[in-house]
Amino acid sequence: MSLYSQSADNKWTFGLDLASVKYSDADGANLGGSFISQTPRFSLAKYMFSGITFVGSVSTAIGDNQKYTTFDGIARYDFGTSQNNVVPYIFIGGSFIKAASLTPTLDFGAGNTFWFSDKYGLNIQMMYKYSQDKFASQKSHIMPSLGLVYSFKGRSLVPRLWNSNR
Repeated sequence: MSLYSQSADNKWTFGLDLASVKYSDADGANLGGSFISQTPRFSLAKYMFSGITFVGSVSTAIGDNQKYTTFDGIARYDFGTSQNNVVPYIFIGGSFIKAASLTPTLDFGAGNTFWFSDKYGLNIQMMYKYSQDKFASQKSHIMPSLGLVYSFKGRSLVPRLWNSNR
């Protein structure tokens, strides 16, 4: 579940994701493994203005031999499609990852929310976390996620073309 896509009338969403961290094989060998499960991942988002939404997320490795907890903050842009049933977006932000030590990263990526009702949607997202080489405790990696989104007030969706009375 992920929290995404709101509008000026409906500002808040909550998300719960299945997420993972994937390092390159070479980096994974140095860090104790190339894959870390990050489930569950919790997110809270607020629509701000003009297609911009601020999102805060947290997830941690549970039952994995590697320690990895991430606190993420991103600004997402939805191309003015926040009232549609399909809402693609791009984003940029940053994270603090607590592994061997606390490491900052620069995050960017893209995603899409598929709203199947006024309150619930399905979100898919791909995030790249860039870590500077000076931080030995962390390497750059990707973090894909898939989850459900809950809209607190409900959304007024633009009707689908095939549901209109034209």
